Amino acid sequence: MQKEKSKDAIDFCKICFQKINPGLPYFFSSSPTICQKCYLSLNPKWIRWKEGNVNCLAMYEYGEEVKNVLYKFKGCGDVELSTCFFGYQSFILKLLYHGYKIVPAPSSTSHNEKRGFNQVVEMSKVLKMPILNLLIKTKESKQSDLSLAERRKVKKIIDYSRKIDLSREKILFVDDVFTTGSTTRACLDLLKQLRPKRLKCLIMAKAKWRK
Repeated sequence: MQKEKSKDAIDFCKICFQKINPGLPYFFSSSPTICQKCYLSLNPKWIRWKEGNVNCLAMYEYGEEVKNVLYKFKGCGDVELSTCFFGYQSFILKLLYHGYKIVPAPSSTSHNEKRGFNQVVEMSKVLKMPILNLLIKTKESKQSDLSLAERRKVKKIIDYSRKIDLSREKILFVDDVFTTGSTTRACLDLLKQLRPKRLKCLIMAKAKWRK
């Protein structure tokens, strides 16, 4: 039986614009939006580690190709690239996090307004899981403009947008990039205070030097 093609599927890769040829590499993806060559160029690693007692998973190593695609998506506001990061593995990720609700990392309000979207929210939509916006940045800042010492104090500028009872919820915290880990740890600490039934973490890309 031929696998049903999702209405979200396209015929051309959103990164290289070459035709996507259906085959075995796409068996677990009903809506591929990038070709196998571009997916592999992003250097998928499925990196697993723990932050305290929270299991974390990063899809890619934060290398040059990921940086280039992320810049076009995040820096240039090309929202069409949103599905390129989790879309290829979406079938497996939805199985791993079945029943979870996503809490995206907070992004600067001014940056969201400038590009027209929150990049973490947009890249998470391909997973088709409920999204809870519970965290905000209380001060405008850009991680790349901060010193290492300033990044480690990032917990001072992240807070709740609202507090809700998560005792019956399985929560998946999602962020785009893990470098020093300061943002991830600050957000996880806040979410732990809401006592979710379970808490896990999904990162799009993790810097190689960070162990």
